[in-house]
Amino acid sequence: MTHIYQILMRLFAIFGVAVFCVILWFIAVTMWEAPIHQFNLWTLGRNFKTVNSHHPEDSRFVLKVRDFGNLFRAASNGCDYLVGEVRVGKGSQEEIARYYQGLFIKSFDGTDPVPVEIRFFNKENWMDPYRWSDWRDKAQAYIESAALDGTPYMVFARQDGYPPYGDMRCG
Repeated sequence: MTHIYQILMRLFAIFGVAVFCVILWFIAVTMWEAPIHQFNLWTLGRNFKTVNSHHPEDSRFVLKVRDFGNLFRAASNGCDYLVGEVRVGKGSQEEIARYYQGLFIKSFDGTDPVPVEIRFFNKENWMDPYRWSDWRDKAQAYIESAALDGTPYMVFARQDGYPPYGDMRCG
């Protein structure tokens, strides 16, 4: 009888540990930050490094930009990824834009190539309604404090419209 009791207690203990692990996993996936987003952002950033050979020779690096969340759509449930750099170039906007014209990088998920985009630091060409426009102010302050003269711009790649997987930052 005690042998059966010991076997049952072991089975209950194993079952209890399994249930605890499932509950812990559920909490981690639904309430915590989904690690898949960090991996996707890292992969997109790694793929963005191919742009380094296309920068104008006289441009200077100012600020690295990497973020994900609900970046490009107001009040929607999706995850967007953005990687890029804020730079200052010596040429005109048209001259700088030619360096990046028709440039694509590999996507993080193996779908279509991602176009490299460029935004210059003037109000007409900047995306103010989005939260990533905060980088413009941070970069502008750095450019002014470092006395960098030239044409400030942000060169970046983005992938948007991915499922949030329960991550609150993407909602």
